[in-house]
Amino acid sequence: MPLSRLADWYVLAELNALVEETDLTHQQIATEVGVSSRTITNYLSGETRPKAGMAASLAKACGGTEKRANFLSHVIKQLDSGGIVSDLSQRNIFIVERAEATSGEFWKWEPWYIPGPLQIERYHFEKLPEASANPMQNWQRQHRRFLTIGSRRPLPVMKFLTSTNALRQLSNWEWAERQFNHLLKIDRWPNCEIRIVDGLHQGIDHSFEIFLPAGRAEAAPPFVYVEALDQSRHVEEPEKISLYHDRCKGMWSVGSRIGGHLDDWI
Repeated sequence: MPLSRLADWYVLAELNALVEETDLTHQQIATEVGVSSRTITNYLSGETRPKAGMAASLAKACGGTEKRANFLSHVIKQLDSGGIVSDLSQRNIFIVERAEATSGEFWKWEPWYIPGPLQIERYHFEKLPEASANPMQNWQRQHRRFLTIGSRRPLPVMKFLTSTNALRQLSNWEWAERQFNHLLKIDRWPNCEIRIVDGLHQGIDHSFEIFLPAGRAEAAPPFVYVEALDQSRHVEEPEKISLYHDRCKGMWSVGSRIGGHLDDWI
């Protein structure tokens, strides 16, 4: 499925984010990668798009990780070839991170676990079902996402929806109260609400996230990020976005705002 609009946005947003995160001037970056400062300005304005190799060099010059540079290069290669961006050969989470930093509104549905950016460190290491090859690196990424979202001003509209199953997993766990209190604290953020839904809901046994511009000029175009057992992908078609959004709003309407004590839920 071609995702040119989202991919175009991501490339420009990521290039600008990389440059903003470094202390280097445009001229210093240009010297490092072997182009003129005017070329760097053109990349950042969207007047021209760097080739994949140049984008990777720019990302590394600005201090980006190799994985981040490789994904940016991957997206540009697919844009240049007319291929698809939403595949399993590279992690689409880079686009999600950029959307979390810019979108004016997002909805996150997670049926089995505490949503990633809302997890405390102990939960990440002790309660997630699969051991990662790089658990500390993954935790640092999760925490960075949390800090990015929480530092935005004004805060975006955030709607986090999870199930009672996620809270039941905290039962008899040493750090349960700390995780629950962390959720309560986030729920008190302006424009933020966490709801818990009980029961079975047909067709949505996997997690997904909906990102909407909500008037933010720098935001991603509307899209849904979907995770299932065998794939992670983005959905851009308006009718499919509406399908996910309507289903999420239906669950939201029967969910209960988090509050009280953990024992009230489990």
